[in-house]
Amino acid sequence: MLSIPLGLPEFKVIKQELHSYGYAIHVEKTETQERCPHCGFATSSVHDKRTRKVRDLAIFHQPVYLFVKVKRYRCWNCSQVFSASLESISPNQHYTNRFCGYLYELCEGTTIQEVSRKHRIPYTTLERIYYSIASKKAKERQTAIEASSQEGMVLSLDEIAVKKGHQYETVLMDAKAGSVMGMHADRQCDSAIHLLSQNILSKERVQTVILDMWEPYHKAVRALFPSASIVIDKYHVVQKVTQALDQARKEFSPWKKARYHEC
Repeated sequence: MLSIPLGLPEFKVIKQELHSYGYAIHVEKTETQERCPHCGFATSSVHDKRTRKVRDLAIFHQPVYLFVKVKRYRCWNCSQVFSASLESISPNQHYTNRFCGYLYELCEGTTIQEVSRKHRIPYTTLERIYYSIASKKAKERQTAIEASSQEGMVLSLDEIAVKKGHQYETVLMDAKAGSVMGMHADRQCDSAIHLLSQNILSKERVQTVILDMWEPYHKAVRALFPSASIVIDKYHVVQKVTQALDQARKEFSPWKKARYHEC
């Protein structure tokens, strides 16, 4: 049978088998010593071993199940018995952390019901996985936003086309955290002021605002954050320079029909 690299450094592969239900990979943790969660003492005294069956990422479109030989240790110091900790698998979880992340991403692109049906995972189980990860990500984003606020905020104000015919919406982002803070239905100055006022709790901490060259945005930022630095998005600078070079080229006869000229 073909040997398949697992990609989980904390485990060593004992054996691999191919069954009708998919791949069965028997693994064991490489570390032979654990630190007691009760007293902090390190021990290598194995009390017993148990096997956990967990599902992992598919290989060659075949389901993969890990049979993890989990050691239980007895602490030399306090005599407490405890199981070895696993980085790749959460306690009482029947799926590896990376497989849970993969399922979450699939649900983002479709529905929980569809992913449940396709991967033969109970709907309630998948729903619990999805909302657990979504909650963690929301907390991480909030922590990043709060940290950014304490250090000094860098905002980004830009427009996106929502429909054909020059219909735009204004998007406000925390440039450090890379997260959307709010949107508004148009790109006028009053709308930008409203958007910024509703979403920025501490105006004094706004140090930099990244903009394009749309004057209503500049007017709104100068009104609300007079001491903040305004930085023009490099994409728009390059765009304007390119347009100016094209105009100059068209006015100069030798280069009129050649957009790119070799020096």
